[in-house]
Amino acid sequence: MQTTNVTRVLVWSHWLRVSHWLIAIPTIGLLITGFLMNRQLLPATDIHDIHYILSAFLLPGLLIRLYLLFFGKGTELLSDCEPDRHRISQAWQVIKFYLTLGKAPLPKWFSHNPLWGPIYLAFFFFLSLSVISGFALLNEYSIISGLSMTDLHHITYQIIAWYSLLHVVAVFTHDLGGSSSDISGMINGHRIFEIKESEKQTSQAIELDDLLKTLKD
Repeated sequence: MQTTNVTRVLVWSHWLRVSHWLIAIPTIGLLITGFLMNRQLLPATDIHDIHYILSAFLLPGLLIRLYLLFFGKGTELLSDCEPDRHRISQAWQVIKFYLTLGKAPLPKWFSHNPLWGPIYLAFFFFLSLSVISGFALLNEYSIISGLSMTDLHHITYQIIAWYSLLHVVAVFTHDLGGSSSDISGMINGHRIFEIKESEKQTSQAIELDDLLKTLKD
């Protein structure tokens, strides 16, 4: 009888997790304060101050993540988010999982979701534009090279808001529909993988290279 074994692997480095939460938490706060500023629901001075403080936490998180994309290692690198033939086929399986409301099985992947990996890169791009336009407005540069910083900031706000909503829904959906503990993985750095008995080298552990091979089955 074939049995399934579980192995726990460190996937996300310390600095990647730090940058993730330095981006995620301030971004939610910035979206809320931005909405309140636009609707003028609270005193403008108080909301502006909170908005600027949150941006001060977001900036180092974004800079760390951008540094890791180009100068990090392993799953931190930009190449880990880039699509290839295998990831594109897996991305289609993720889409089918969404279209069937979780009835179709999710593919196995090691680090970044094959569908969301390229979307993360786009998110970092628009978040960078939002930061640039925000600091331009803070320093009273309303137009740069004929481009309205107010319009740019508003457009990137909407893109980031929709991304954040869909990202949270997707992560919870993956955690419910899969078995790799995606949510806790971004806290402790580890993901859980199921390995078939025939793929297991010993009763205690499996080599990481062998694990990576099984994820392409």
